[in-house]
Amino acid sequence: LLFIISKIVLAEELTSQSYPVQMTTTSIGDGFWVGLFVKEDLLLGLQFTNHSTNFTRYENYEHSISQQSQVVLIFNRWNPSREMSLFLQSGIAHRKQQENTVFRRDRYQGDTLVAYGRFGSVKVVWPKWAANLGIGWHWRSDLGFSGGIGYGLLWSEHPKMTTDSSYDWLVTEAEDKFFQKQQEKTREKLNQLAFLPLYSASFGWTF
Repeated sequence: LLFIISKIVLAEELTSQSYPVQMTTTSIGDGFWVGLFVKEDLLLGLQFTNHSTNFTRYENYEHSISQQSQVVLIFNRWNPSREMSLFLQSGIAHRKQQENTVFRRDRYQGDTLVAYGRFGSVKVVWPKWAANLGIGWHWRSDLGFSGGIGYGLLWSEHPKMTTDSSYDWLVTEAEDKFFQKQQEKTREKLNQLAFLPLYSASFGWTF
C-alpha cells in the first residue's frame, strides 16, 4: 500500500512541474526568465536581460565603443510534437538599446604626445518595440532540472542614427573624410540592423 501511495504522489509531483525559472545568456545580454506551462505543449514566459560594455578597436583611428541594452521579452513557446523537445517561439520585446562610437586620435609635437581627443561620434538607437520569432530545443528532467538553447530574431523598424561632429581641436582633412566614411558605412547598415539575431542558452529549475 505504501508503495502504491508513493507512486501516486511521485506521479503528481512530476505532472505538477509547470513553473520554469531559468538563468539565461543571450547575444544581447544576460538575465533570467520565468514561465508557466498553461498546457503540456504551450509555455508563456517573461524574460529580462541586460548588457553594458565599453571597448576599443583601431581602424586608422581609435574607436571607443559603448554598447547598452535592456530588454523585456514577453513570449510563448509551442511544442509541435510531444515526442520531441523542439519548440517554436513568438513574442514582443520592449527594449532600450544603443551603440555609440567615438572616434579619437593622438596629437604629437615631434615625437612627443601632447594631446588626445575626439573628432566625432556616431550613435545608433534601436526602436523601443520589436517582434520576436525563434526556434529552439528544451529539456526537463523528472527531478525538475531544465534548460534549453534557441535561435531567433528581434525584428523592428530600422534604428536611428545621429552624429556629433564636435571635436577637441582642429580636425584635419583626412580625419573629416574618415568621419564622413564612417557615417556612410553606418547608414548603409541600418536596414540590416533592424533584424537582430538572438542566440540564447538557459538552465534552471521547473517547479
